[in-house]
Amino acid sequence: MTLGSNSWRAAVLTLTLAVTGCGDSLTHPCACTEEFRYFTVTVLDDASQPAQNVTLTRTNLRTGKVLEPGWLGLLVAGTYLVADDSQTKDFSTNGATLRVTGTQGGAIFTADFVFAADACGCPLQRVAGPDTVIIGEPPPTR
Repeated sequence: MTLGSNSWRAAVLTLTLAVTGCGDSLTHPCACTEEFRYFTVTVLDDASQPAQNVTLTRTNLRTGKVLEPGWLGLLVAGTYLVADDSQTKDFSTNGATLRVTGTQGGAIFTADFVFAADACGCPLQRVAGPDTVIIGEPPPTR
């Protein structure tokens, strides 16, 4: 079977649309991978043991928006999800700071992460931020 000129054009158009899965395909052709990126932080207690049951609040300092990444199961004890590809729209190509505050009873930590999305809005990139933090007593108020 041979493709007629109209069938061939339809096949090329379909393939082009499939590859340009994100971004404005007319002015900014993009090809995003199917890889789903996520970024974690390991939280240790003051005895350097994995901290369990830590509640994280993630705030984009540019917009003030509190972000909730998707759920990621099977994480190692003490490892928590900071951001993932479901949030690329919340970050610019220049990056934005995500302030992460973790609490566990009276213990607390605060860490800043910088994430950026490429011009197509696909994969999120971690620009800066710690891999591990220590959760401890909050600093005394003055």
